Amino acid sequence: MRAQKGFKYRLKPTPEQKQLLLQQGGNARFFWNHLLADNIEYHKTTGKFKFAHEMVVSIPKIKEKHAFLKLSFSQSLQTVARDLDKAMKSSFKKTSRFPKFKRKGLQRDSFTVPQKWRLSKGYVFIPKVGEVKWIKHRPLQGESKKITISQDGDHWYCSVLCEVNSLDRPKDSSSVVGIDVGLRFFATLSDGTVIDNPRHLDKSEKRLADAQRSLSKKKKGSQNRVRQKKRVQKLYRRIRNQRLDFLHKASASVIAKHSVVLEDLNIQGMMKNRCLSKAISDAGWWSFRRQLEYKAQWEGKLFITIKRTEPTSKKCSSCGNIQEMPLGRIVYSCPACGMKMDRDLNAARNILNIGLNTAGRAEINACGVGTVVPTMKQEKECLVN
Repeated sequence: MRAQKGFKYRLKPTPEQKQLLLQQGGNARFFWNHLLADNIEYHKTTGKFKFAHEMVVSIPKIKEKHAFLKLSFSQSLQTVARDLDKAMKSSFKKTSRFPKFKRKGLQRDSFTVPQKWRLSKGYVFIPKVGEVKWIKHRPLQGESKKITISQDGDHWYCSVLCEVNSLDRPKDSSSVVGIDVGLRFFATLSDGTVIDNPRHLDKSEKRLADAQRSLSKKKKGSQNRVRQKKRVQKLYRRIRNQRLDFLHKASASVIAKHSVVLEDLNIQGMMKNRCLSKAISDAGWWSFRRQLEYKAQWEGKLFITIKRTEPTSKKCSSCGNIQEMPLGRIVYSCPACGMKMDRDLNAARNILNIGLNTAGRAEINACGVGTVVPTMKQEKECLVN
C-alpha cells in the first residue's frame, strides 16, 4: 500500500531568484484567475464548463495574448488548469465551494513543478529559476513525486510530495479514546486526559491590533506602508506557526498511544456565530481532525467519526438520561442516577461509547477505554482511504 507524505523546507533565494519566484507565483495566480473568469463567461453563454483537457490545450493561445506567461514553466501552468478542474468537480459534488479568484497583494502565491526539478543536499533546482539554496532540516522518505513552491510574506518554502510504502497491517485497537474538542479546553479525552487551549491569537491580539492600526495610518504606495505590512505579515506567520506546531504535537501524542473516536462537527456552521468564530478559528479543530486522520493511517490506528446529531453533551454517559446543557454549565449533574462529571469528559465518553457501538464493538471499562476485537465487516468500515 502506497501513502503520500509532504516534507516542507525553507528556501534561501538570492534577490534575483526572489524576483523570478515572484514572477512564477504571480503568473500561476493570474492564470488561475484567467481560466476561472473564462469558465464563468463560458457557462453563462453555453451552460457548460471547460475542464482539464480544454484548459490545457488552450495554453498556447493564452500565452500569445499574455506574453509574460512564457516566462513560466509550461507544466506549472498545466498543473494550475488541472487544479481548477479538481476544484470545480469537487464543488459539483457539494464537498467544497465553487473556486474563488485569488487576490493580488496577499503574498501567498504558489506554483507546482511536476517534472524537471532536482533535489540536492544544499539546493533545489527549479525550472526557469535555477538552483535555490534550502534548509534541509530532515531527510526525505520514499520516492519524490513533485515539488510545490509557496510564498509566505518575504519567506519562500519548498514542499516535496513523496510516496512511501505503508505496511498493510491490522488496525491497532488495543486502546481507543473518545475526544471532545472545545474552547475552555482544546480537547478532553475519555480517559481523563485534558489538553489545554493555548489561545495563540488571543495572546498576540494586542500586538497585532497595534501593528494593523499603524498600517492603516501609513500612506498608500509609500515604503513605510510596505515595511509595516511586512511586520503585520510576520506577526500572522508567527501565530500560524505556533498553532501548527501545537496541533502537530497534540495529534502525534494522541495517535502514538490511542486509536480515536471523534465527533463530525459542523465547523463551518459554528463559525457563523460571531461571538465564537474567532476562538473556533484560533483553535484549529479542522486541522486537528485532518492530522489525526492521516496520522492514524500512518501508525495503523483506528479513526472513527460519529454523526454530529448525536446528543453527546446532553446525554449521561452512565445511565443514558438526556437533559438540556446550556453552554455556561460546566458540570454534568444527572438527576436520574446522581452522576456528576465535567461536561467535556462526559461528552468524550459518550463519543467513545457511540463510536464503538456504531462500529460494532463492545465492552468498555470504567475508564472509558476498552479492548476492541475487530470483525471483518468492522475492519472494512474503519479503513482510512
